[in-house]
Amino acid sequence: MLIGDAPLYYKNASIAKKGAAYWVNTTDKVKVRIGIWKGSDLENNSHGTVFIFPGRTEYIEKYGKTAEIFVQLGYSALAIDWRGQGLADRSLPDRMMGDVTDFTEYQKDLDAVIETSENLELPKPWFLLAHSMGGCIAQRALHRDLAFVSAAFTGPMWGIVIQNVLLRPFAQTIAKTAKMLSLAANYAPNVTKDCYCATAEFEGNTLTRDPDMWAYMRNQVLQTPELQLGGPSIRWFEAALRETNDLAGMPSPKQASLCYLGDNEQIVSKSRIIRRMKSWSNGRLIIVPNAEHEILMMHENIQKQIVSEISDFYQNTITASTEVKKII
Repeated sequence: MLIGDAPLYYKNASIAKKGAAYWVNTTDKVKVRIGIWKGSDLENNSHGTVFIFPGRTEYIEKYGKTAEIFVQLGYSALAIDWRGQGLADRSLPDRMMGDVTDFTEYQKDLDAVIETSENLELPKPWFLLAHSMGGCIAQRALHRDLAFVSAAFTGPMWGIVIQNVLLRPFAQTIAKTAKMLSLAANYAPNVTKDCYCATAEFEGNTLTRDPDMWAYMRNQVLQTPELQLGGPSIRWFEAALRETNDLAGMPSPKQASLCYLGDNEQIVSKSRIIRRMKSWSNGRLIIVPNAEHEILMMHENIQKQIVSEISDFYQNTITASTEVKKII
């Protein structure tokens, strides 16, 4: 349910088009934030709306550049602050700790966003662009057969990389035990409360090899500290393992998909992504050379090329969907 205007730090997004932001209430009374960049007001000129699902720790402004490119291509664009990050409600006194009890909570955020988007009459068809944790949320949404024609993914979190080799076989058991011992609201192993982009150095970072995009992300969280988020709770970690393992055992959704994976991906499981895309009958995987986790936070020219490719993919899926309907 839409409950009012929200701030949008468009200057931090380094774009000319301001857009608008709104507070939205979920059915379990959590306040999340959405950002909307409207495309052409001429219905016949609109390609539809791209719903941008950010990853963990992310926020609307980070995708300002991406949204602007989509608007230039004839779309409207929407991005969301999931609960527990950005300016959305955070459940713990320690605001730097990312936390949910179960990933179904993110689907409640999505339900509220869809209801609001219907009320605001955002142009259809609707498409998904999901990054990292947003890719996990998006895969569940596709299984729910919501109103999305097709989906593009960048570095989707369909499996989690556990850096400590000794912990890998026991990760789920450790997380469950911690919950039983009432330690679920502690930080997960090997993470801290520090915001990565605010404290890490460009050299050796695991997100992008482009210094300008690194500066773009770093400046946003330094200029607006309330957007910062640190590591996840044990409870979030256990919920993420449950959700990714559950989704891994399910067949691929019926909607067409396009997935980009950096050749030097270090955050999410490359093997899970490759396995999923091999089994996705109308899916395509593109390995991006010289890329880390943040495919849309590469050099500006590469970003424009990838968004253009995604746009072509969306339009082709509309054509394919129409042809299937005609055959039926």
